[in-house]
Amino acid sequence: MNIFRHEHLFLFCISILFMISPFYAQPNMGGVGLALTYNIAVWLVAMWIMALGLFFIAVQKQVYFTRLWGYFFLFPCIVIVNSFFADVYQPITWFFRQLYILGGGLFLFSLFQFQARQFVIDRILFIIVIGALLQSILGCIQIIAPELLSLWFPPNFDHVPRGMFQQINVQASFLVTALIINLYTISRPAFNASSYFIKVFIVFSFAITLYVVVASGSRIGLLSLLLAVPIMLWSRKKQLRSKKKWLVVLFFASSISLILGQSGMFQTFDKTQQLIEHSYSDARVTMYSIGIELVEKEPIHGYGIGSFLLAWNQQASKFIKHHPDASLPEYVTHPHNELLFWMIEGGLLALFGIIIVIAGIGRAIYLCGMQRGGAYAAMLLPISLHTQVELPFYISSLHWFLWLFLIYLVLRHSTVRRRVNLSASARLVLQGIAMTLVFGGTYFMYNCSRAQTDLFNFLYSDNKQKPYLQIALNNLYFRPEAEKAAMQSMLYASIETDDRDKVITFEKWANNYVKSTPELTIYGDLINASKYLRPDEKGCDVMAQTMKMYAQNNILKDAFHNKCEGVIIKGK
Repeated sequence: MNIFRHEHLFLFCISILFMISPFYAQPNMGGVGLALTYNIAVWLVAMWIMALGLFFIAVQKQVYFTRLWGYFFLFPCIVIVNSFFADVYQPITWFFRQLYILGGGLFLFSLFQFQARQFVIDRILFIIVIGALLQSILGCIQIIAPELLSLWFPPNFDHVPRGMFQQINVQASFLVTALIINLYTISRPAFNASSYFIKVFIVFSFAITLYVVVASGSRIGLLSLLLAVPIMLWSRKKQLRSKKKWLVVLFFASSISLILGQSGMFQTFDKTQQLIEHSYSDARVTMYSIGIELVEKEPIHGYGIGSFLLAWNQQASKFIKHHPDASLPEYVTHPHNELLFWMIEGGLLALFGIIIVIAGIGRAIYLCGMQRGGAYAAMLLPISLHTQVELPFYISSLHWFLWLFLIYLVLRHSTVRRRVNLSASARLVLQGIAMTLVFGGTYFMYNCSRAQTDLFNFLYSDNKQKPYLQIALNNLYFRPEAEKAAMQSMLYASIETDDRDKVITFEKWANNYVKSTPELTIYGDLINASKYLRPDEKGCDVMAQTMKMYAQNNILKDAFHNKCEGVIIKGK
């Protein structure tokens, strides 16, 4: 196939990925993964890119890859092999976590097969800037007049710019990454050849995006901006000297953005002061202390993918008993640090794999030299920093693929080509895998969209249509949530109709469920089931069980001491 066709396909797919797919929306429950519906569209387009990469290899009988591939091959191998030595409490969670990593690796590998030249890369970076501008315009409307937004967009009436991501910091780290890319595009030779309109557009997009970041009050957004901008300016100072006029314009436009968004900046400073002076900092220290204790108990293989909630709550309750004055959030689903998270679930082996990946990226940046390497490091910094305080990749697959694309920018300077002697059957296998990704992936994502709608309607619609949850229960990804929703609904309907047998059925199911996934909501349902089945105990038997997992939960503490303490003593 002609290289020009490769590049046209590349531009087309990337445009959809970064500009259009994030704006796919439908009523959803929020949360992570495909429960946020824009991730369905993002993964769909990403799978098309993977399929095209494999198809090019089959047709051309040659493969492109980085000579540093060994640094990136080790981590997925460790995660897969390590899972055979650790318990798998949630097979579906384990399966999709593996697919997330392997899919990301295949996406990164596929990017090399398009053989994109520098002018194509420049256009793609401009496309990312446009995608961020669209998110910023949406953020502006959410700040100024959210009531003007149509029902297509996620509801947002508190004047907070969450964009399509439905979370402030996720929106902020994406926009800051685009701001750094914006600065990089100004330093590129392509900027000189651009029309006056394009140059004004780039400055305008920078100002609008900066305003939304500052007005959002995101600490991680502002911190990554303050760190990444100097790195970019320093590394590209030679290229930026010839753009002094536009930098002056950019400075004044940015000053206006800062003035307009100053309330958000003051809010950021207030949050930072609270973080340093108040219990927020204590809670973070407590979380890290508990995480380290967990790692010390299972240092090599960890507790297994999907086992965080069980391992965490057991250790957190023990920690609170020994440190009753420690500050800790009442419900934790993630330690707010990606490295610590992997150390808990995958042990030091997983950490070793991640360190090797970081070393590979660092070496590739070093080989690029200060001017290019510093710029690439600045572009990678916002999302990378965000992973150390929250979980952006779990909420937004767009962040995952943008981060991988930026890594590709670094690695493409060490690209090698190899001819592969593929037999006719091998070519058919590659083409078959590519077709499966296109048609099978499209069907699965379509089914996920329907399943998510089915689940949402069951939970929130007043006019539920039979058969209930048929689509969601038959979807591999949403089946656990659909089963949980069905059982919870059965519980309260059975209590209302005085159907004791079904309440007992729920209690058996829920007791088995919390053995691997001790969710607080399920414990709440168990307490209500116990109150119905054993009214004299007032649910205190389950409440005592729950306290073993959530000793830091003040609501449970109050309920336990006010209503149940005497019952438990009497039971002894």
